[in-house]
Amino acid sequence: MNTDTDMKKVCSKDSILSGMIWHIAVHPDFRRKGIGSELLRHAELSCRDMGILRIEAWTRDDTWVRDWYYKQGFNIGYSYLHINFDYEEMNGLIESKLSGIVPVKMFAHFVSDNIEEKERIKKSFKRVNECVMFEKYL
Repeated sequence: MNTDTDMKKVCSKDSILSGMIWHIAVHPDFRRKGIGSELLRHAELSCRDMGILRIEAWTRDDTWVRDWYYKQGFNIGYSYLHINFDYEEMNGLIESKLSGIVPVKMFAHFVSDNIEEKERIKKSFKRVNECVMFEKYL
């Protein structure tokens, strides 16, 4: 876990000392035995000892991962759509101002709280993932 002693260097909030969970993983043969929850509990205790008041973790579309974070007391703090456009999807969407340069692929973020707009974007392109920042105040 990294601590965010320089505001917004690692974590999203700029007004509170926070820690970032990069990974919590348990081998498939040992899942559903509380090991991940226990790892998180120990991380939270360490955070409290260091004066960290908030932790965050990012995930994508994995429903089971999201459900796990909810069960651990996290809430969604922020989300955006991560879009990977292929050539066909970009045709007519993005054009270069430089002669002879043709965009072939593109990566972009769609940032909006409008649920209908997010759903429209998800249906409009082949590779769209929702990136979600979970946060928990300690």
